[in-house]
Amino acid sequence: MTAFVSSLTALLGIVPYFACALALFFLGKFLFDLSTPHIADNDELTKKDNPAFGALFVGYMLGLAFALAGVFSNLGPSLIDNLVDLGISGLSAIVLMRASMALGEKLMLHGLRLDEQITKERNLGAGLAFAGLFVANGLGISGVMQGQSESYLMELLDIVVYWVAGQVFLLLSWLVYRLAARFDVSKDLGERKNPAAGMSVAGFFVAAGIVLEAALSGSSGDIAHELLIALAVCLCGLVLLAATSALCDLVLLPRAKFSVEVSAQENTAAGAVSALGFVAVAILFAALVRSQLG
Repeated sequence: MTAFVSSLTALLGIVPYFACALALFFLGKFLFDLSTPHIADNDELTKKDNPAFGALFVGYMLGLAFALAGVFSNLGPSLIDNLVDLGISGLSAIVLMRASMALGEKLMLHGLRLDEQITKERNLGAGLAFAGLFVANGLGISGVMQGQSESYLMELLDIVVYWVAGQVFLLLSWLVYRLAARFDVSKDLGERKNPAAGMSVAGFFVAAGIVLEAALSGSSGDIAHELLIALAVCLCGLVLLAATSALCDLVLLPRAKFSVEVSAQENTAAGAVSALGFVAVAILFAALVRSQLG
């Protein structure tokens, strides 16, 4: 009974932090709406029943939740100090999520304009790809937020530097996927509106985000040292993810070719299996990284 009461008391102590997190979550949704005036959320989700926007929206909000969850890692004994830190880190996470969305559209999925492919074309493949990218960004930002800095000013500097490093890694991940996939990914996502390709791309992005979170988690203010560690983790993770395409052919799809099933056949089941392979490998790798590097 004592254990129950003490646990309940501890859980009641998180109420202010949970309320703050919910407020930040809804603020993030408001910023999403504010920065995409050409997209009417309610119309796309209800009147138009747009699955492409539904996938994109879920991916963005899930990524935002991951990003905000990272700010809870360094709570101290002072309620006021914790709320101030949550406010600074949480607002930073919201802004970085929206910046990541803009960069993703311009640099990584540059042929897939939101206002054209998502709202006009209702391209589910593109929606899934964007969703995976947003989740990956949320995971990466979560890792950034789990770092430790000497002051609020240094915290903001560290956040920006590690976030930029994360964007470079995700861009590199996208290039690696395009090489490993053995089909024209951009054509499948854009012109062909292939949901199977979108599912596979989404799985790869999420896997890359899992690796990125493990690489950046717990980073300190010693930026040069921490970036070298993150670089080693990310490169090893990328090699494993690139090899996962071959693993899909040998183990998960032994009687078929991953590229043929996903691209030529537009087989969503195969797309889901390839996504599973990427995410499973990333989860196992990230767990081992945490066990060895802390």
